[in-house]
Amino acid sequence: MPLTCFYCKSGESCFHNLPQICSSPQDACIIVQEHNTLAFQSSMWNGGTYQSCANSRQSLTGFLAFYFGATVTVEIRSEICKTNDCNAHLMPIRQAISNIRNGLQCPACYAPGFESYESTGGADQCAVVVGMLAQGGVAIPFAGWGCATRAACGIKTLESGVFTYKLTNVQCSPAPKAQTSSATRTLAWGPFILGSIVPRVPLFLPALLGLCLC
Repeated sequence: MPLTCFYCKSGESCFHNLPQICSSPQDACIIVQEHNTLAFQSSMWNGGTYQSCANSRQSLTGFLAFYFGATVTVEIRSEICKTNDCNAHLMPIRQAISNIRNGLQCPACYAPGFESYESTGGADQCAVVVGMLAQGGVAIPFAGWGCATRAACGIKTLESGVFTYKLTNVQCSPAPKAQTSSATRTLAWGPFILGSIVPRVPLFLPALLGLCLC
């Protein structure tokens, strides 16, 4: 018998008594929980949950995060299971994220400009991210740089609890040790120059993101 999983995404009308039948190569159920501050440019959180069938070989599990500065954050947790309807009540474990500085530092970019951001916890990569955010049939381009977990560096397409992320370019390098001065105005670090990988699109980003194409 084919596997069945519950389907639901935050903001949609979901009927948990009508699980969907998974099709090959989907061999697992997934639940993804997202918390972000992209819409607020502050410490206010926007969250949501996504449940569906999934291909376990192509599904990211565990925790991944991007930190585009002190107030622009994306944190995503996901879990998979392999029995019928097992994602109905399964919730990813939201472990407390360490806010202890880890001695590493990356340039961070978001409106109205860019600055240096000292990394915390397990975010030990500097990342340049370019792609699209989709929600409710609307897609907008975005770009940013900041600190990231290693798992975040492998994202291409991710259906999450709030947005669908379609990343066309993610480049990561090990984060360097924090400098004594917190201010920086450089447009590059390591082998990466942001201007060389951002596509030539109109230089605007909706206020939804609060990021900028630097």
